[in-house]
Amino acid sequence: MKNPLSHISVWAPFHLIRSLLFHFSGAVIKNSTDPRYLGLCAYVNANSCFDLDRQAKVEFNKEGFLILGTERSSFRGWAGRTKLYMKGNSKLVINGMNQIGCGSLVWLLDGGIITLNGGGFTAGNNVIISKESVEIGSDCQIAWGVTISDHDFHKTYTKGIQNIETSPVKIGNNVWIGMQATILKGVTVGDNAIIAAGALVTKDVPSGALVAGVPGKVIKSNVEFYG
Repeated sequence: MKNPLSHISVWAPFHLIRSLLFHFSGAVIKNSTDPRYLGLCAYVNANSCFDLDRQAKVEFNKEGFLILGTERSSFRGWAGRTKLYMKGNSKLVINGMNQIGCGSLVWLLDGGIITLNGGGFTAGNNVIISKESVEIGSDCQIAWGVTISDHDFHKTYTKGIQNIETSPVKIGNNVWIGMQATILKGVTVGDNAIIAAGALVTKDVPSGALVAGVPGKVIKSNVEFYG
């Protein structure tokens, strides 16, 4: 039988110190945190990288708790540093228990909001970027290498008129996103949907649909998965 404490390493005290510094940061708003974890709002990898502007906020609600780059998965060994960049008046909202896997990048530009609604996880080397709004529902499972972005990073024009550069992304509850999938601006993913590995999602996904391909298309409806 595997030792239940086998994930704990000599780095654990350093993780705890980094977690304390994060907990008492002026950027953190603790409306409601999970009381089971020494009163802390997060368990943060000591090797993580932060760049938070003074006006940026991380808000914890509904007994919120954030596992940031310290998950027990094998990604801890090779995925690199976990990064949290928050610019201007951006906000990261943590509702309930949430995990951001090792080596991931969470990047909020000025005015961007990312809302994580708990119960699921993101694996290693994910990229979540917001300039307007990205919301991830409860009990979602996001595999490694997934990219979610609500904007294009550049401006495009049609007959001299600027096209929409930024549009919210909303992912419903109990959604499974396969490895190296990409979800782009303006997409709403319905509850219980499955995004196949490597899919490029540019249009809304109905609830219970399986989407695959580049660009992503519905290949099956009324699917079920039990994570």
